[in-house]
Amino acid sequence: MKAHYPWLSAALLALTCTPFTVSAACAGKGANLQSFAGKYLADHNLLAAPAVAARLQRLPEKERLHLQRNLDVSGPILLDGCHLVITGNAQHMGTEQDAMLDVDLASGDVTAAIHDGGRIDIWFLAEPPAGAPRWETLPMAMREWAVKADMGFPSQPPRSLAQPRSVHFHVPPASTSNAVADAGAPPVKIDIGKDAIKPTPAQTAAIRRATENDPKDPLHPDQPLYSVALADLNDDMAPCGSSGCSGVIVMATPTGYASKPIRLPNFGGEIDILPTKHQGMHDLRFNGDSPVWQWNGKQYGIDKADLPGSNAPPWQTRQAAGHPLMAVATPIDSTIKDLLVFCEQGHPLLAMVTKMPLPAGPVTLTFAFRGWTVSVPMQRNRQTKMLWTADLSRSELPQWLAHRGTTATTSKLAGLATESFLRINGQMQGEISLEGSTQATQATLGACYRY
Repeated sequence: MKAHYPWLSAALLALTCTPFTVSAACAGKGANLQSFAGKYLADHNLLAAPAVAARLQRLPEKERLHLQRNLDVSGPILLDGCHLVITGNAQHMGTEQDAMLDVDLASGDVTAAIHDGGRIDIWFLAEPPAGAPRWETLPMAMREWAVKADMGFPSQPPRSLAQPRSVHFHVPPASTSNAVADAGAPPVKIDIGKDAIKPTPAQTAAIRRATENDPKDPLHPDQPLYSVALADLNDDMAPCGSSGCSGVIVMATPTGYASKPIRLPNFGGEIDILPTKHQGMHDLRFNGDSPVWQWNGKQYGIDKADLPGSNAPPWQTRQAAGHPLMAVATPIDSTIKDLLVFCEQGHPLLAMVTKMPLPAGPVTLTFAFRGWTVSVPMQRNRQTKMLWTADLSRSELPQWLAHRGTTATTSKLAGLATESFLRINGQMQGEISLEGSTQATQATLGACYRY
């Protein structure tokens, strides 16, 4: 058992986190970038600075766009020693979609970290390409950020800066064929409300054919049902009509307009036409904060690799000599290291092992399933501050982990659940996958819990 859970015998090293400090002057290849310190990315786009954009150009296109989106909401650009540092997250997705960029003013090297669904990808953008990267060579601030991201950004500082399992290193080649546009090129913004035009008779007829609708509001016949704006999506200099809110694009052709529309998701009326392209058509982003939509030759969609997802591992069973068989779930983006379900002395138990001690006081662990929550009061182990347990004899948690329910409604919801979000005393603590939870938990609780 000790081999699997070192909390039984080992202590974590307590570290003091170094705050950002301002250096009077920095010399080196990136010295001219020091003027960005204290400014905001929205007004002073560090990513578009030629020296930084050239390094970011080495990122695969998808990762570059992902980095930009995950820095949409960011604080001021900080100067830590002779490193420019910026951290942020995608809009409304803090602790789930985050990023950090480090620019070494001495060497000009750029390091980009992208946090998404429990996975942290760190890209070393040195020129020439560096050798095999190591955790110890990362700036201290980025190591601390990565540890916090792995733990769901807890309020208390991490006690150890050991490399999390969720960190993956990448060293791209000196150039990438995926880079099809300047990383700093701004998108063309279309606001359907502000940029709306009065459609010509030919455009009105094209919209009617494409949407199989009369483009008038039946309640207000004097007002059009659609607002129309024009944009060039394929660089052929022919404007394409876009109708607002309904998400329909009608392509211009050499002889008029296409009869079949390109349908888009519902949106609030703002479209960013990005400089990047796929299969001849520009990528799109809606309302400023959506994932990037790419043309696949037939329709616009989100790259599967860019879909919101989870890297939470499936449930497993483990058994150490002298201990019962345990079902184990490993959360992502959480201060929780492992959740264990097992039988002991005829009782079904849940154990929670944390990566750092929790504040003293009562702790309730809540599982948020699809449309349902199950709360479990936990008791701290007297000898080990990072171990908490609960008796599940009267809890419905084992039912949910086995994709069952106590009523017809909960049975249906439990059968559809693929993950569970976790909360400790109401605070988000990442998520676990429910893949394999039925087999694992029934195997370990079959002798002590009545389903």
